[in-house]
This record gives sequence, C-alpha cells and structure tokens, in this order.
Amino acid sequence: MQDWRPDPDRHLSLLFDVFALEQRTRTLLVTAMRGCGIRPDEYAAYSVVFEAESITMTEVARQLGMPVTTAADYVRSMQQRGHLRRQAHPGDGRAFLLRLTPAGLRAHRKASAAFARAHQALTAELGALDEEQVRATLRALAGSAERAAATL
Repeated sequence: MQDWRPDPDRHLSLLFDVFALEQRTRTLLVTAMRGCGIRPDEYAAYSVVFEAESITMTEVARQLGMPVTTAADYVRSMQQRGHLRRQAHPGDGRAFLLRLTPAGLRAHRKASAAFARAHQALTAELGALDEEQVRATLRALAGSAERAAATL
C-alpha cells in the first residue's frame, strides 16, 4: 500500500485537508486501541460520561457534536455491555442521568491507556508545534464547520 503524500504545491481545498486529517487521526486511534474492546468513536462517548460522572443524553450529544439519535446508539451499546446505568433525573421526569458502571469504568480505564499511547505518539510528532495553539486552531475549525453546516 502506497503512503499518501500531499503535493505541497497542490491544494484541493481546506475542507479536503480537514477530511484527510480526520482519516489519519482515525487510523492512529484504531491502531493504538486495537484489542481494547472499545472503538475510538465509542471511547469518546465513554469519556464524556466518565468526565461528567452523571449526564443526560442530550448533553452527551451536545458535547460530542452529534444528533441525539446517534448518541443514543452509543448509549444503547454501552448499556448492552453492562457499562452504563440509566437512572431517573431528579429534576426532569422525562430525562435520565447516565453513569458508567464499575465494568464501564474498567473498560474506559483500559481504553484510556491505549488512547494515551496514541496521544503521546502524536505529540512527539508535533515537535516544535505549540500544542495549545494547535488545539485553538482545531476548536476554531470545529466551530466554523458547525456554523457552516447550520447554513446548509
């Protein structure tokens, strides 16, 4: 398989570059997290619930930047594995609070170690680039993509 190498004198578009970055990032994470039992996209959902300790489905979807129906698919999968517990929301009878179970915490911990290896490999490759500056640029791109999608 031939490595993809960009032609520095040819640019298809900024959107293409962002797409290609997403594909390479996915490859990095899939490679690092192979054998963890949680896919990288699932790990993101586990991490949102882990960080919040207790969170609604709507908030999970908002933090992941996806429709509630998509977040619900992740939650369903987590529940089927016994990694997530739903409990009634004390202030909203229509909502549920989501929490990781002890098995979910163990699964998240294992996946976190693999994710950390991928993060370390990436930051080592960044070299002289300022990680905070890169993060600010990525946040700006994400916000621009969200606003652009809303105009379509």
